[in-house]
Amino acid sequence: MHKKLLLIIAFVSIAQLSQAQAFTYYPFNSIFSVASNPNKVVWADFRFQMNSYFSSLSTEISPMFNLNKSERAKFYVGAGVKANFLNYLNPDASKQSPLEGYSLNFGVRASPVQKLPRLQVVFELSPYANKNFDLGVFRANMGLGYILSKRKQ
Repeated sequence: MHKKLLLIIAFVSIAQLSQAQAFTYYPFNSIFSVASNPNKVVWADFRFQMNSYFSSLSTEISPMFNLNKSERAKFYVGAGVKANFLNYLNPDASKQSPLEGYSLNFGVRASPVQKLPRLQVVFELSPYANKNFDLGVFRANMGLGYILSKRKQ
């Protein structure tokens, strides 16, 4: 538990230094997300697996598109690619491809507390297929997000 917390603090620090605009943690799926500004029409989301073993340290890169301009809730759609760059270290040449699969993302980022508009509850439905399209899963993510930018959007 302490290692996960330390890793999250490290990611948040890196996010601040790299001019990232928001971060989200999905505790039920052990996923940490760093995003560009999710208040803009087009934004990018980078997700990292927080698992404790290296064979499943996957990264998802997803461009997202906001569908509305509400201040309290933003609905979005996007598509993503899941990759594990540690696959290059696999001695089996047939398993060295970093590409793992593809996803579609449908979600909402809501600000339920009016006095804390940068704190968000994030819910997302995401069908996922592996790179060969022979296996798939319907994922649901729920987490807490925080927008770092203090600028008026």
